[in-house]
Amino acid sequence: MNYKYRTDQAVNEFVEFKIDFSKIYNSYLFNNKWTNEIDDYYYSEKIKNIKILLHKQLKYGHKQAEYLQYLLDFIWNKVDYIEDYKFRSFEFFELFSDKISDITSHDSIPASNSGLYEEYKIGSSSETTNEHELFDFLRFHSSRMNDFQTEIDFEKGRLLFVLSIYTEALKDLHGFIYSIHMDAEYIDFKSSDFEYFTIPPKNIKENICHINLNKKSVAHFFRILLEENFLVFDEKNENYNRLELKRFVENNFTYQNNKNQRTSIDTFNREYSEVVSPSSPEVKAHKKFIDEFILKLQNRKSRLKD
Repeated sequence: MNYKYRTDQAVNEFVEFKIDFSKIYNSYLFNNKWTNEIDDYYYSEKIKNIKILLHKQLKYGHKQAEYLQYLLDFIWNKVDYIEDYKFRSFEFFELFSDKISDITSHDSIPASNSGLYEEYKIGSSSETTNEHELFDFLRFHSSRMNDFQTEIDFEKGRLLFVLSIYTEALKDLHGFIYSIHMDAEYIDFKSSDFEYFTIPPKNIKENICHINLNKKSVAHFFRILLEENFLVFDEKNENYNRLELKRFVENNFTYQNNKNQRTSIDTFNREYSEVVSPSSPEVKAHKKFIDEFILKLQNRKSRLKD
């Protein structure tokens, strides 16, 4: 069985995308799927299938570290490609217009978004609708999206929300692969059942520590603690040291989500890879976090009396 071919095929299918616009229904399709049929969980099965194939390729293939690096570069190039088109504003439709196809024939009819648009316009609470993630996204970016003056504006916003979900799914997969790549030199893939990487830990404590930071800031914070040797998990192996830190954070801490709720970290793959990976554009964000951290320490120092 050629697992490399099958893995490449699955990753290629996941990474490639197309956008169509129906002139009949004034609605967008993303990879032949109406945008109102795609939610946060849409890509879960696709990623799960890629993980299974990748496991088999790493177990029976060769040059695993090189192959993992190839996948990392391939996936991150797609993330960069999407983000270059500024998908968090309507500027996306100016930059990407020549790549969106107009279609007039369809295999299915989209559900109407009119009722949902009216809910949004009257300020319906995102807690009372199944579309709360969509509403949160639209409200946060509304100033860059014409404040959704028309229903077609709402359709455009929904497409950009789908692109956001898709980009986050790419980053999740990238983070998962990166967490393996960090330790590829030390893993016996031939005898590994891969569960150590694919199955979340089940012994998470109920009473765990809460950090008053968002998930990305948690990654910046622990990167400092690890790289400045405030925290050490493995003194002999730097890669194991990083991996054990990641699992320590996943098992023992909660973070502050965008609704100011205490939320279990569960998986730290994407955020950790974005912050630590040399190919990530997070250097400026890390410097900003350091500046804010220094300011807090300076303020604390000034309050102390000799």
